[in-house]
Amino acid sequence: MIKRLLPVLVLCAAVAGAMPKRADAGRECEGLIVCIPVVGPWVQVFGTAKPTYYQLTCPGRGQVIGGLDVDRAGPLGITFLGNLGGPVGPGVTTGRAAVFVAQTTRPLSGFRPLLGCIPGGGGGGRGRTVHEPKRQLQAVAPPPEATVWRVKNVRLKDQPQQRVTHSCLADERLLSFSSAVAFRTVRPPSLSTLGSVRATARRHGERIVVVVRSGIARPKNVRVELQIQAVCARGRS
Repeated sequence: MIKRLLPVLVLCAAVAGAMPKRADAGRECEGLIVCIPVVGPWVQVFGTAKPTYYQLTCPGRGQVIGGLDVDRAGPLGITFLGNLGGPVGPGVTTGRAAVFVAQTTRPLSGFRPLLGCIPGGGGGGRGRTVHEPKRQLQAVAPPPEATVWRVKNVRLKDQPQQRVTHSCLADERLLSFSSAVAFRTVRPPSLSTLGSVRATARRHGERIVVVVRSGIARPKNVRVELQIQAVCARGRS
């Protein structure tokens, strides 16, 4: 009897080893009928008074974000920037991209943003539970936002120092800016890896100049990226 069970046990063990661990899965697609999971890189977060901002975008045109989650590499407080409007939900509060805002109580930590993207037509959304009014008000196009978020992503070279610039469009002016360093790894990077790259962003007129320095602890086989975010005002006046 034991000999007959051995092949079954071996097969079950092999299947279990091939299955992804539930602990590694996020909740970004929870409750969504149709969902495209999007996994971002591990973003470096230093324990400073200024939060770390990182934008992640759905891959397809017309898609909106139906769910968000993060994987944490340490104690972090994380929120995201959402749009005003009602009802609160995909396509109203969220768009195609989301900006994650992270702060840590430790000198260094990190997180990996996760998106659950759905078709813009609502085919992957949750079922509506509110009463649909019979009389509809005339639709009025909302006024354009006074500010716009311009993001630049750069794959960093394997060199000790690199200089990257970014700016708003010609008819815009720069209001504020930030930068973030991210690592494309499956597992959470070690603290030495997270701290092996430092980015310093400064403003020079209407341009953002970021100087990136890499230490000897930076792994040679890990893709490192820099994201620069610029908050721009529409119009020069």
